[in-house]
Amino acid sequence: MAIDFEKFDKLVNNEEIQKQMDSAPEYDDVPAGTYVADIKNMEVKTTKAGDKLMFSVSLQIVETIDAPKKQDKRYIFFNRVICGNKNTEKWNDGRAIKGVISWLDHFYDDGCGIEFKNYSQFSDDILDIYQEIGNTVQVKVDYSPDDFNPIEILDVFDV
Repeated sequence: MAIDFEKFDKLVNNEEIQKQMDSAPEYDDVPAGTYVADIKNMEVKTTKAGDKLMFSVSLQIVETIDAPKKQDKRYIFFNRVICGNKNTEKWNDGRAIKGVISWLDHFYDDGCGIEFKNYSQFSDDILDIYQEIGNTVQVKVDYSPDDFNPIEILDVFDV
């Protein structure tokens, strides 16, 4: 469906928009660094296209430990497709799911205890973990936005 841009262009005061743009700060992504963060969301959801499932975590930075400048209150994300991956020896859905379980194991002394049976059970188990730990722990992480595994958990702290 085509967008009728003329309708929106008639609503715009170009001088005002330019003033707003001139006074807006430059946007920059959260740089690689070490942070302490709160877990704000953890779930299994569909990708934007709706054709795959992914494990999704959002973390809010509460302390910048090692980064070019303070990033407190900003968000970092970890998303991993767990259904719909190409099926190769190096990467497939099973490896993706095992990677998610390994990531979740950081929150428990004896591992998270999840065994994959099906996606609905896996999603329920992840929601259970989030409900259990979501407001009770903070994580110290190394964040590398350009890496395949962008968030490496270094430590878990009780709040």
